[in-house]
Amino acid sequence: MSTLLVEFTFRIDCGEPIGDLFQENALLHTPRGETRGRGAIAELFAAVFESRRRAGNVSRHSALDVRVRAINSNRFEVRSLLLAFAVNGTQDGTGSLLIGDQIDVVELETDGVYRFAERKLSPALEFSLTPKERATRATGD
Repeated sequence: MSTLLVEFTFRIDCGEPIGDLFQENALLHTPRGETRGRGAIAELFAAVFESRRRAGNVSRHSALDVRVRAINSNRFEVRSLLLAFAVNGTQDGTGSLLIGDQIDVVELETDGVYRFAERKLSPALEFSLTPKERATRATGD
């Protein structure tokens, strides 16, 4: 299941399709609302990546502290800490850091592949990032 999380974060950072990582009727919960269905979830992440790409922004995501709890023999709750770094495309080196929780329900399907049945992304903290040289000039230190 950790492999599923790694594959998801790699693909969203690179703009690769993610639809096959989700069940057909999967549900995604974010602070912006709910999205249901493999195709709709894939389209949402593709649109976000394309918007970032056009702006020249780059992001990197990582799932840490992964904990798995069996719900039944083929269904699991997977909890992890999300770290998301974003660098603005303005060449000034500014960016942001997002820390949040991911609570997933993952199923082992009959084809032997783990897929997301449900994902809940809950941001907890967000920080602005400024390069040290620029921050030092701004504060005079």
